[in-house]
Amino acid sequence: MKFSFEYLWKCLLSGLVYIPVTLRLALIPLFIALFLGTLIALARIFKVPVVEKVFKAFVAVYSGIPLMITLLIFHLIYLSCFKPGKNGTMMLAYFTFTLSRTILVSESVRGAFLSIPKGQYEAAFSCGFSTFQTLRKIIIPQVIPVALPNLTNNTLGAIKNTSIVLVLGLVDVLNGSTIPCADTYSYVEGYVAAAIIYWAINAVVEFFLVRLEKHFSKKK
Repeated sequence: MKFSFEYLWKCLLSGLVYIPVTLRLALIPLFIALFLGTLIALARIFKVPVVEKVFKAFVAVYSGIPLMITLLIFHLIYLSCFKPGKNGTMMLAYFTFTLSRTILVSESVRGAFLSIPKGQYEAAFSCGFSTFQTLRKIIIPQVIPVALPNLTNNTLGAIKNTSIVLVLGLVDVLNGSTIPCADTYSYVEGYVAAAIIYWAINAVVEFFLVRLEKHFSKKK
């Protein structure tokens, strides 16, 4: 088998076109998960009746199932219960990735909240602060620098995990990079091209997120 750099370049150009699709599949669920995951973390930390136990069970069960399997299960349910639509498969991918990211984000945020000494809450309450004021003015500014390294890893993982939409027939960076391979059935160049693109995306995202971590660490 002869590796062709000319063919690699063709695969790179084909994959670059689908970077927006990969970024949407990674970042939209992640932004939703930041909100939902924080709510789950707070409900568990403050032990909200009933809700805390439901979320705890949900995290324990869902985190033990591989993302690929949940994606396939939801896809089969979707095909069985609904008439496939134009954007149905994409919405299914968003839904599955959002659930997965929510679990990971909730654990990262919960760990960051638990790292804050309880004395800080007590001191704030003794000064007449409400729970909301305590969280907004004292706790959350300290939680952000602690949570950011894990959230950075979650973001990079979210970008790489989008490649599994291959099983749904969606065209992202991985599928896009291998489109030219259908002419010769030599897929090495296509997979190498996809690897290069994923590496480049993560390198750029990591660069900015590390700078963000340093910014909040200085503020802390």
